[in-house]
Amino acid sequence: MKRQEKIEARLLEMPLYDYAFFPVKDIIFTQDVRTICAMNDCGMYGRRWVCPPVIGSIEDCIAECQAYAHAFLFSTVTEVADSFDLKACVEARGDHEAITYDVAQIFRQETENPLILSTGCIPCEHCAYPDAPCRHPERAFKTIESHGIMIMQMAAQQGLNYDCGQNIVTYFSLVLYNL
Repeated sequence: MKRQEKIEARLLEMPLYDYAFFPVKDIIFTQDVRTICAMNDCGMYGRRWVCPPVIGSIEDCIAECQAYAHAFLFSTVTEVADSFDLKACVEARGDHEAITYDVAQIFRQETENPLILSTGCIPCEHCAYPDAPCRHPERAFKTIESHGIMIMQMAAQQGLNYDCGQNIVTYFSLVLYNL
């Protein structure tokens, strides 16, 4: 069995909603997404090890991505009573990040040094940045957006659904790897 097939067979055991394998050259990058990060709507810009500007310039992040040949984009979905309930959505995000960690473990076992991008790091209530090293580097995933990736357009381009209906929260993660 080829390594790609072995990876996919293991992934089929995961609670993934949708996924696609594609070449990294198909990723849609733009400075505009990184500019939104700099506007700091999430409040994490410059406050976490996995966020800009700590992770490097947009050019550095794009180059980091382009050092890989293959991409795996996946989503999870969670039904919530009210999609405007931030607490419920954050809980769903935690579930997604736990699945992302499990997916990361598969790629870490089957490929060398994959890059895992997701919704951002959530294991610690308060990041150790800048006073101490990351306490959980194996779970510290940089954000897809911090790398200037147009996630909704890329998901649509790959045939993945991102609007799963009312009160359904959809989250994406991206794994970049070489075979």
